[in-house]
Amino acid sequence: MISVLMSVYNESKDILGKSIYSIEMQSFQDWELIIVNDNPENKNLSMFLEEKAKNNPNIKLITNKKNMGLVNSLNVAFRMSQGDYIARMDADDISAFDRLEKQLSFLTYGNLDFVFSNVQSIDETGQASKQAVLPERNLLDNQKIRRVIEVSDIAFHPTWLMKKNVMQLLNGYRLVDSAEDYDFVIRSLRSHFKLAYQGEVLLQYRYRLDSISRSNGLRQEKINKILQKGLSDQKNWEEWSLNQVRNLRIDASEEHKLSNILQLGVSFKRSRKLGDMVRLVWNIFLYPKSVLSITKRILIDKKIQQIFSI
Repeated sequence: MISVLMSVYNESKDILGKSIYSIEMQSFQDWELIIVNDNPENKNLSMFLEEKAKNNPNIKLITNKKNMGLVNSLNVAFRMSQGDYIARMDADDISAFDRLEKQLSFLTYGNLDFVFSNVQSIDETGQASKQAVLPERNLLDNQKIRRVIEVSDIAFHPTWLMKKNVMQLLNGYRLVDSAEDYDFVIRSLRSHFKLAYQGEVLLQYRYRLDSISRSNGLRQEKINKILQKGLSDQKNWEEWSLNQVRNLRIDASEEHKLSNILQLGVSFKRSRKLGDMVRLVWNIFLYPKSVLSITKRILIDKKIQQIFSI
């Protein structure tokens, strides 16, 4: 059985319903969906989830007594899991109907421990991009996986499928603010598990302008730099990295400026309108430090393409 872990906080019933439905309709039917309601004050959300669990015995609902955050909620869901395999699903994304079947086959026949797949991006309205986000070819060489992860976290969190013992050995997620998934992938590599990337698009990944990755862009950039040191086999990295993250201080003004620029960049990429471009350029002019962050993001994409092409 595959245990699918999902944490819910503020998603609309329409979006959440589509996400749950995409698991219910899987071609592989030996699954349980463990949903943690991390927003118990939202009565409408609670009633919606209770109804879903009532109508499908494969859905297990846990309601936190108070807001605990994503990491703690997912660890609670993991401790409740009964499956031999653990999968992740976000409450605003949509899995392909054969996602679990194809991922389990990929993991089994490749004698792998942990796999993740390509995605297609969708926006807040559900409008899908015409292209896959990453190269559409498999990557099974662990050294190449390591090289890509050194550059960027290409392991989209809601596409994960792994043997249960991976999460057991790593004792679930660590409290690494806004980068718990990147931290988990790096710890998996340090523990010598066999990871692989499945180039087929198996999930629609929802990009939102208010997502953590953009609203905390500067903080996440610095945390990622701390985590990447774990790939150099630094012996005391586990304790050192947690201390570094806990003591990290970010200038709120700089964070706001970079976040605004990244959001303007997404808006311009979607619209290609002159007005959006002018606003983007003007804000970069007002905050020239952002040029370095923007350049890094462009170079990251190029480095990923190079590693895949070798």
